[in-house]
Amino acid sequence: KHDVNFSDKQLATGLADIFSSQLELGQAETQNALIRDAEIKSLQAQVNPHFFFNSINTISALVRIDSEKARELLLQLSQFFRSNLQGTRNNTISLEKELQQVEAYLSLEQARYPDRFNVSFDIADSSYGALVPPFAIQILVENAIKHAFKNRKYDNNIIVKAHQNNYGLNISVSDNGQGIPLSKLDKIGKTSVYSESGTGSALENLNQRLDGLFGYKAKLHFESNKQGTKVSCTIPHHTTEEG
Repeated sequence: KHDVNFSDKQLATGLADIFSSQLELGQAETQNALIRDAEIKSLQAQVNPHFFFNSINTISALVRIDSEKARELLLQLSQFFRSNLQGTRNNTISLEKELQQVEAYLSLEQARYPDRFNVSFDIADSSYGALVPPFAIQILVENAIKHAFKNRKYDNNIIVKAHQNNYGLNISVSDNGQGIPLSKLDKIGKTSVYSESGTGSALENLNQRLDGLFGYKAKLHFESNKQGTKVSCTIPHHTTEEG
């Protein structure tokens, strides 16, 4: 028989309090993670219809001009959504799949405005398997096409880059457009900003998703002057092979 003295009781009580606190913290962290995941998925759900309805509007505009081309693009859009439906339910997809989404969007826009935009890609070979938020690059390209060039019909260039650096995967979309007015530059990506061609809510949505997934340091960075605009972000370089 072993007597339990006062010190033993104090130790046992202290350990019980510590374990209880750790369990509560663990449960709180799990709950916060679930809430954050739900918030990101909710934001993600807002983007998919945005892309879909923009695509439908583009195809509708083509129906009167070239019905066969409109039919071809409608079939392509259907196949695209069928193959990407599973991927867009996730918080991240491979950069390779994201670039396929960009190509699908560009095929629609360039069909509507032939030769209006020149979009080039500078993607490091080692980056194609990197995980990125769905529609991240597509939103940035769409933003450049909609806002950068106003009514200019030629010499409209956009460059999409993705390279690793010391901090992770750096993604940028640059244009040679008119630039963002200083009065709007500090508001872009933080709140809805009205313009003739939209409110910028897609950028705000993307910023919220980047913050939720990777923290505030991953938020969009804007550089702009009268020679053009560059929008970039740096996120952790995780790949599909990492599970």
